[in-house]
Amino acid sequence: MPTADELRAGIDGARAALRVAIQTSGDAWETPKGTADDGEAGWSPRQTAEHVIPAEMMFATGVCAACGYDGPDNPLTSTEFATPDDALAALDAVAEAANSKIKYVQDEELGKSQGGEGMAAVPVAGLMAMNTWHLADHAAQISRPAF
Repeated sequence: MPTADELRAGIDGARAALRVAIQTSGDAWETPKGTADDGEAGWSPRQTAEHVIPAEMMFATGVCAACGYDGPDNPLTSTEFATPDDALAALDAVAEAANSKIKYVQDEELGKSQGGEGMAAVPVAGLMAMNTWHLADHAAQISRPAF
């Protein structure tokens, strides 16, 4: 199992990939991307960013709940990003809020979960790995050519 530090590094790396994808989306900010096979066919980079950036708060809140910490304060006043610069500012704010809490996760907490069903049953390591995958998957989606 990866360590807490390795999981945090994975999240940071996936955020960096998302940042590059958003920065390089250019004039295609409103152009649909994806394929019929990926489940998000027709999502523009804007729509993808409006989905993936707020989801970071869900993952961080789940990690905090499983560990018994207070969750991060959500810095987003809107989940609509009219420009790539708006999305980048939101990504930075969400990363700061999430990191302010997940920086405390210790290796011995990685197996904890909130208990119950669905996402509440996923252990901390799983939530952190899912966040990494989610960020990286949507970064790749934004980077695909338009169809």
